[in-house]
Parts: sequence; structure tokens; C-alpha cells
Amino acid sequence: RQSVESNVCRKAIDDFCSAFKDQITNRIMEAQELKNMKKKNIKVITEIKKKRQQLFQLREDQIGAEPQLVRLQREYAELQERKSSLRQATELITDLKKLQHECLDYREENPKAKVVYGTSSLPALLVESRRILGAERHFQNINMKLEESLAVQRGKLSKKP
Repeated sequence: RQSVESNVCRKAIDDFCSAFKDQITNRIMEAQELKNMKKKNIKVITEIKKKRQQLFQLREDQIGAEPQLVRLQREYAELQERKSSLRQATELITDLKKLQHECLDYREENPKAKVVYGTSSLPALLVESRRILGAERHFQNINMKLEESLAVQRGKLSKKP
């Protein structure tokens, strides 16, 4: 450039140098951007791998927790059922206490009235069950005696021939 004396040539060389310098600068910037982009891409891929691993771990945890969830749901249902049964039993006991108080109040007001139990009352059922159990025992005794008699007769028949 310094050896050229013509202004037009110098200007052309300056323009060429300037354009060449701009292109090299652009290439260096693009190379730097590409390098940065590759670094970011590696970071993103690493993050994706970490997240994928966490997802796999969470899925395994979820699969492991499902039987426990089913067991806990079953236990919860059983507890709800027990709670309901306890509530009903409490209501029954409360009603029985109320009925007992009413009965005692009635007896105090009517001391000469005879107590009569219906067939659905508990004392009547107990008396009836005693009678049935007594009859059952009686039939068992009769059956045992018949079996003994039958055994004795079989024994006699087998000795005769």
C-alpha cells in the first residue's frame, strides 16, 4: 500500500483491507458465538440428563409408593368403618340407657305392675334359648343311649354265628 502512489489504488487497497478486516472480525465473532452456543448446548444437555434422571427416580418412587397408598387407603376405609360402628354402638348404648331410665321411672310410678317381656326382648330370648338348649341336650342323651344299645345289639349278633 505504501509503495503504491496512486490515490485510487490506495483507496481500493484500504477498502479491500477494511472489508477483509470486517470479514475476519465477523468470522471471529461467529466462531466465538458458536463456541458459546456449544457450551450452552452442553449445559442444556447436562441439565436435561439431570432432569431425566430425576424423573426416573421420581417414577420409581411413585411405583414404590403405590402399594403403600393402596394399603393406607384400605386402612383408612377400615378405620372409617370402625368409626361408623363405634358411633352406632354409642348411639345404641345411649338409647339403651334412655330406655332403662324410662323403664325405671315407669316402675317407680307403677310398682304393682307386673313386668311382661315380649318375644323380642333379650330376657325372653335367653329363657327360650335355655329351653331349646335343654331340649337339645335331652335329644343328645337319647341319641347316645340309642347308639350304645345299637352297638350292644351288633356285638351280640356278631357273637352268635
